[in-house]
Amino acid sequence: MLSMRIEGTSTGASWEWDSDRWSSGLSWIAPYDHPALEVWSAHDGQRVAFQVRERAPVRSSHPPGSPRALHVKAYDEAVAQARAWEGAHHLIEITPDGTWVSTGACAHAPIYLTANRDTLHGHWDVTRLRHAMQHQRLDAIEIARLLALTGHYSTGTAWEGISLLTERSSAWFHDGELTLRMPQPARHDEPRELAPHARVLDGYERLLDAVLADHHYIPERTAIELSGGMDSSNVALSLAARHSCPLSSGALIQEGAAGEQQRRRRDTLIRYAGFRDTELRAADYLPMDPQLLSRVSLGPYEEIYIAGHSRLLAQWKADGVLWAAAGVGGDEMLSLPPEPQHSLMPACLPRWLTPRTLEALRDQETGIPPAPPISDSTLRALACGAPMYLRAGLWPLYPLAHPAMWRFGQWLPHAWRRKKHLARARLQRLGFGHEVTHPPLRENFLAVMHQSLFRFGPAEIRAMLSTGSPLIDGKFVDADELAAAGLRLEQHRPEPKDVTVAHVVRLHRALI
Repeated sequence: MLSMRIEGTSTGASWEWDSDRWSSGLSWIAPYDHPALEVWSAHDGQRVAFQVRERAPVRSSHPPGSPRALHVKAYDEAVAQARAWEGAHHLIEITPDGTWVSTGACAHAPIYLTANRDTLHGHWDVTRLRHAMQHQRLDAIEIARLLALTGHYSTGTAWEGISLLTERSSAWFHDGELTLRMPQPARHDEPRELAPHARVLDGYERLLDAVLADHHYIPERTAIELSGGMDSSNVALSLAARHSCPLSSGALIQEGAAGEQQRRRRDTLIRYAGFRDTELRAADYLPMDPQLLSRVSLGPYEEIYIAGHSRLLAQWKADGVLWAAAGVGGDEMLSLPPEPQHSLMPACLPRWLTPRTLEALRDQETGIPPAPPISDSTLRALACGAPMYLRAGLWPLYPLAHPAMWRFGQWLPHAWRRKKHLARARLQRLGFGHEVTHPPLRENFLAVMHQSLFRFGPAEIRAMLSTGSPLIDGKFVDADELAAAGLRLEQHRPEPKDVTVAHVVRLHRALI
């Protein structure tokens, strides 16, 4: 939502709005430029506060400008109200003693922070902070998480000294030191007993509609990522029900019989809702294609299919789309409580992970914040996915990741959550057939991934081994075992875990 550079401290009266940012000397704060967002700022002569936040649809937007002068009491009240903003927001307050940075519970876009002597840097794209660091040492715990695919929503990043400001938390920058302060654990609810004749589907539809109504967006300039799965389908149909104008949709299409099934299911939904659709073949955007990867901004947290997804977003932007909705969070909203785990170490790990990586995995709980209002995995998906939308000029909408939707899911008896019964039942009530509500074939990109691994994997591994890699040089990945995996791929005789070679190659490319 914003990027910034804060040098030392400065009085509130010294800050001014300059074209696209607030500035004072060498310090500046630049809001992300998008009609979904608004800015607010005020000062009392000594302290100054800035907020970038998602607009509320029922209120007029604050025009950008220099911080408004307020008396001390009025300033305190205004900052307190800003902190209580219910939508996505970041708040910065600069005082004579130091700088506070805080964020809300709706973590639709991340903010990463790093301190360099007397300067605080922040950005929504973690890769943009690398140049601000005196060194670029890799964080062993986070690299181990990324290689083992056991990522957590945490303050840690791939580089030492760069931190993610997690939901409801704050950071204090003083005398060159950056200190993170965690929130209290959020309350979680238990399933409730339904009242006689309870209309669960009616409640689900009304709540989803209310969450969508709580966002500012222009329907004609909004698209939905419609894979045809239960989550994206329900979000798409609720969006379509709210507006008479046609909305845009799009997806990456899988290969083979599963891809044909996906097409039929999507066509049924598209005809029902009247979407303007963009369809891309996933096989045209193989995830390890070096030419495609050279055209996208690649960081350690980008999704594996970023090339195709970025092309879809670019096409939408060219068509005038500014908002993109997705079904992120639906899996977790309807998930059942997890079984108790006796060990945090995954049962089966790739052979190429070194003793250093395995040892770091024992500390993978480091930096994890207290229980959030929504699931850890959903928050991680939001933090990892949002930069791709922002680079494309789009603001993401995640209605199923809203705390109210998560609370509704927790209240539901297990029978409504098991195998996404709620989402399937809603589609069934709308008249969709069995192939839409219960597709017989499993739809995933495994065939596309295997094409990519066999075509590009061996050459990518040979390049890593010949030119060097931070993962091998840092003793996170064993070169001999990785070479053996490359040989298996060349012979088309992969082991099950060899599919994760794609993540090793992508992480290597993001770190060099």
